[in-house]
Amino acid sequence: MPKAEAVGSTAGASGTSNFGWYHEMIHDRFFGVWDQPTSIVGSAQFTTTLKITIASDGRISNFSILRSSGNVVMDESVLAAARRVGRIDAPPKDLAKGGSYTVNINFELD
Repeated sequence: MPKAEAVGSTAGASGTSNFGWYHEMIHDRFFGVWDQPTSIVGSAQFTTTLKITIASDGRISNFSILRSSGNVVMDESVLAAARRVGRIDAPPKDLAKGGSYTVNINFELD
C-alpha cells in the first residue's frame, strides 16, 4: 500500500511535536497529487525522501530528492508531485523561524 509521511526537520524549532496537524496537512496535499507508479508495484519496496522548503507565506520555495529510492520511475513520480504543489497553508510562526520551514516527506511504495 503506497503511503507518504511528512516529518519536520527545522533545527531549533521549539515544540514541533505540537504541529502534527500541520505535517498531516502537508502529507495530504502532496500525497493527493502523487501519481503513484503502478508499473513498479510489487517488484520491491521503494522509499523516496523529498526535502521541501516552505516560505512563511506558504509558497514552496524549494524541493529536492534528499534520499533516492534507487528507482528512476519512483523518484520522478515524487518530483512530479512536488512540481504540482506550488503553495500550501503558511506554516505556523513557531515553525517558520528564519522565514521558512524545511520538512522531509517520505514516499513509500511497497
